[in-house]
Amino acid sequence: MHNTILPSLLLLLMPLGASAQFYTISKASDSVQVLSSKKIETVANEHVFGVNTVHKVRMDSFPPLVAVKEKQLQTDQKSDKRTSQKQTIPINGKQAFSKLKQSHLPELTIPNLYQEIIRNGIQYPRIVLAQAILETGWFRSPLCRNRHNLFGLTNPKTGKYYEFNHWTESVRAYYTKVQYKYKGGNYLLWLRDIGYAEDPMYVREVIHILKTSL
Repeated sequence: MHNTILPSLLLLLMPLGASAQFYTISKASDSVQVLSSKKIETVANEHVFGVNTVHKVRMDSFPPLVAVKEKQLQTDQKSDKRTSQKQTIPINGKQAFSKLKQSHLPELTIPNLYQEIIRNGIQYPRIVLAQAILETGWFRSPLCRNRHNLFGLTNPKTGKYYEFNHWTESVRAYYTKVQYKYKGGNYLLWLRDIGYAEDPMYVREVIHILKTSL
């Protein structure tokens, strides 16, 4: 009789133990989610066609691919600095003042670019950020490096690319030369309709960057 009762009691207790263990795992996973969400300092999330903007952004609020590209960008910038230092030539007072001014401006990083887009009152900042990434090939193109032109902006009179003293000027020019014309509606379709790019797949490529990288 005793031999029969003991196994029965063990069978009754086993589901309770399993249930308690599952509950503990659930609680642990919940706490991990809370910790990870605290790392992202955002006011609101922006959808591809939304109007909300993120006022604070940190590197960990972007996907891992962006972090990898960001490290590559920083490495390239350090290499460019070393090259420019080796090729130093005498400069006049005006050039010296320009260099001093630029030294106080932010470096071209993805978070800095995103904040600069927002600071200039540009709508759909993530779409515009994706445009800059597409136009410059993740900031590696000669147009970006040599002329600080992030959006492929051209002079309509000459057809030549604009050259800027600093990449922040390029962001401002995006608003004054492109987005000031925007009056509402689907922004990506608007870019297509105004012929922003000659490539018929341009809008799809922007959407691809938004979905896979931002």
